Parts: sequence; C-alpha cells; structure tokens
Amino acid sequence: MQFLSSLWNLYEKIVRVVLKAILKDRLHDKTTEKIVKFADFCLVGALSAIVSLACYYLIVLINRRLYLLGYSLGFVVSVLNSYFWNSNFVFKQKDDMTKTIAKTYASYGFTFLLGNAMLYLMVDILKISELIAPLIQILVTTPVNYLINKKWVYRQ
Repeated sequence: MQFLSSLWNLYEKIVRVVLKAILKDRLHDKTTEKIVKFADFCLVGALSAIVSLACYYLIVLINRRLYLLGYSLGFVVSVLNSYFWNSNFVFKQKDDMTKTIAKTYASYGFTFLLGNAMLYLMVDILKISELIAPLIQILVTTPVNYLINKKWVYRQ
C-alpha cells in the first residue's frame, strides 16, 4: 500500500505542476485542489473503465450475444476497483467500510441501469456495434458517477 501511496502522490504532484505551467498561478490553492481531486477521480474512472471493458470484451469474445452479462460482470468488478481507489486515494474515506461500499454500489447502481438501457438501445434498436456501444455509454455515465460519489458517497 505504501508503494501505491507514493505513486499516487507523484501523480498528484505532476498534475499540480502541469496546472501551474498551463495556468501560470492564476488559480487559488483551493481551486487547484478541486481540479486535482477531479483529475484523481478521472484517473480512477479511466482505470475502472479499463477494468469494466476488459471484463465486457472477455465475455463478448466468448459469445457476442452475452454482451449484457459482460457489462454486468464488468460493473461488479469495476465498482469494487473504484471503491478501492476512491476510498484510499481520492476521497481518503476512513469511515465504516461496509456502509461506504454499500453506498458505492448503490450510487453506481443508477448508472448501471442507465448503462444497460443505453446498451440495449444502441445495440438492439439502433444497431450500433456491441464493440463500440460501451465506449459511448461510458462518456455519459462517468460524469454522473462523479457527481453522485462526490455529493453522496464521500460527502465530507
């Protein structure tokens, strides 16, 4: 865990340096920290998207008709991944693990249902490839997840 903490701190330092280079100290420290926190969440989102898509494509490679099963498996595994990173590094939540993980799954549950509906609409109705549809779906559900996590799951 110490190695991951060191790696995470390095990542955040790089984000701050990039922000400073781009914006030339035009941001207050509080604003900079909000941007860093959002960048942290986006990194976790990207990692979770990779985990989710890996599960999804693994199932689709086995049988393309099982795309909803692949999405469901990807959901379960990627939310657990998100919980780990968000609790330990983004929001640094040290509260009751059971309560926080339950709230995490509940918050992602909404976007899971939204994502399933979007996939069904795109694949079965609009005839968009089941290989492309989850990429479109992620663009919609990730910002929704950030807001729910920030305002409810990890509310300070």
